[in-house]
Amino acid sequence: MITKLEEKQGGHIKLELENGHFKEFIQNNLLIDMQFCNGMHTWSKCRAGRQQITSKLERYLISDNAMHIGGDILTSILPFSGFDHWPISLQRQRPGNSIRRPFHFEAFWLTHPAFKDFIKSTWNNFPVPKG
Repeated sequence: MITKLEEKQGGHIKLELENGHFKEFIQNNLLIDMQFCNGMHTWSKCRAGRQQITSKLERYLISDNAMHIGGDILTSILPFSGFDHWPISLQRQRPGNSIRRPFHFEAFWLTHPAFKDFIKSTWNNFPVPKG
């Protein structure tokens, strides 16, 4: 859901009552809507040219207290993966000694009934670079 008109391009651009409620929720709970370092829009209607509609639908909301801990927080939009939503990434570098941690898998995805079929389909359709 967008919170301001700049978060949408194309289509019907108008803020509804719900958009205002969402913005108030963010403000009332002292949350910070992190800006992406490489763009704004995370969703596309997959039309071409002037008919394309894009919006900022994915976002990271963090507590304003998190900013006082220190360190750098970087949010970015990841490369297009074939769906209408682009994945987003949040990286946090805390001050002091940084320890590299291995990849962390969220086991709850295994409980989704279509998870294994999705992985198999994605793996089989992944383009293999030539050369």
